[in-house]
Amino acid sequence: MTHSLIIFSISLLSIAIISTLGVVDATTENNNGNDNDNTKNEKETLKLQIKLNLNNVAKGVQKLKLVAYVNGEAKEQVIDLLKDKSQIKNNILVINLNYDKSNEISSIITTDQYFVCAYALKDKSSVPKGISFYDCDEGNIGSADSATAHLFKTLNKYNESVTFYKLNGEGKNPLAKEVKLNIKVPLDDAGDAGKINVVGMVGGEYKVETINVEEALDKQKNSDGDILDVPFVFNRTTEVGEIQLGDKFFGCVTGEELSPQHSHCEKRTLKDFEKGNQVYSRKDNNFK
Repeated sequence: MTHSLIIFSISLLSIAIISTLGVVDATTENNNGNDNDNTKNEKETLKLQIKLNLNNVAKGVQKLKLVAYVNGEAKEQVIDLLKDKSQIKNNILVINLNYDKSNEISSIITTDQYFVCAYALKDKSSVPKGISFYDCDEGNIGSADSATAHLFKTLNKYNESVTFYKLNGEGKNPLAKEVKLNIKVPLDDAGDAGKINVVGMVGGEYKVETINVEEALDKQKNSDGDILDVPFVFNRTTEVGEIQLGDKFFGCVTGEELSPQHSHCEKRTLKDFEKGNQVYSRKDNNFK
């Protein structure tokens, strides 16, 4: 009888140990599953909501080329107004672009600046003379999660370009094939700035350069001191038509060490094909 009780007790103890081990293993597997949750690896993004007021867009315009710059990253998208007809409400079309809040160049802060432009796309057989139809919006993000831009709410920028072209650009430089931009980047207060992104954009065409600040300033070796000069050259003929005197162009710089914005943008009017056109992307009020 005593022998049977001993065997029975050992059996119960074995079952208890096995059960306990089973619980531990299950818990471990569950923890591993949580650690591998894909949602933890997703990057946080900022949503740039772009509202296009089609009341001010001619019915003959069927496609628009959208270009936007946020946090050192430029994106473009072709909008087909016929295909997207079902998404248009009260003649307003909303386009959402998502940008990583943090990348190898910078992280978004609420004072950061952005720009977004839309240009009417033309068939090759109908390249327009004069200023191509467009609108741009720019400003401070205001929130690390989302920002809203408005296009074609008014046509002030386009009308300014048309007026300048009629007074100063019509018939001038008909043989010019290139557009030259110089984006000036004052860096005297940037401290130990590492890499920055500089963008130039005109006529729906853009280029982004990633620059090592220290190396670039050492190579520059001129009287500009801590003002970096970044040149861009664009073909004058684009898919939205020929770039003309009077068109707006943008220059932006993005870097983690820059303040009070990590991203700063400025725009100017294109005034010369031969000498080039420049804009100071930071502290523009101090550096004309």
